[in-house]
Amino acid sequence: AVNVVVFGQPVDRLYTVLPPPRKDIQDCLAILFVGAAKPSDEDIKCTPFLVRRDVVARVIACALLWLQRNNDLYSDIQISETNLASYDDGHSPVGIVYRPHGNPTPPESLAVYEALSDRSVREGDISFVVHALHAPDLSRMTYEAKVALAVRHFESGNGVLAYGHESQPQSIYHNTELFPRMFPWLFPYGVGGFENKGISTRLHRADHIRTLLSYPDRRFQTDR
Repeated sequence: AVNVVVFGQPVDRLYTVLPPPRKDIQDCLAILFVGAAKPSDEDIKCTPFLVRRDVVARVIACALLWLQRNNDLYSDIQISETNLASYDDGHSPVGIVYRPHGNPTPPESLAVYEALSDRSVREGDISFVVHALHAPDLSRMTYEAKVALAVRHFESGNGVLAYGHESQPQSIYHNTELFPRMFPWLFPYGVGGFENKGISTRLHRADHIRTLLSYPDRRFQTDR
């Protein structure tokens, strides 16, 4: 058996007006460079966090306007051209912090086939490395392996990143907007949730789930 508790996230400040004001983004995010030398303009251009206004404009024109016109859950969103103009094209949307670190990796800490120069990039894009587990790793692990990994993580003195949420959990019953809000890509029109008033006859939840899994586009079967 699996138990799931759903809490609302305090995201109103970010999604009421899109794109959000640049100051709001800077209050939440920052880019940190750690190394022996301060990053140059060319180094910054290799990061994956630069504003591409042409792409953002296409997203607004194609995706956001469509949601605003077709999904009641997005009907109150304001699209701000002023906020969009405040983001400089080709630059980072947030502040860049540099922290000097002059201690090179000692040879005894390198892998067997790794050289001292393997961790630097002279040209081309900088690889984005996630120093953690991600979904494919977790999907291949048993429950006992996950518990053992978590215990080892805390025993090593490592911390966790916690996300704030509302004090009261959301009800999974008689809450027709719950799943359309959590999975807008599965419910693009904001309707079709369980126990919604658009269903004229009483539909058991298990039958509703079977109906969703039978959609011709198979989006409910293949979504991860």
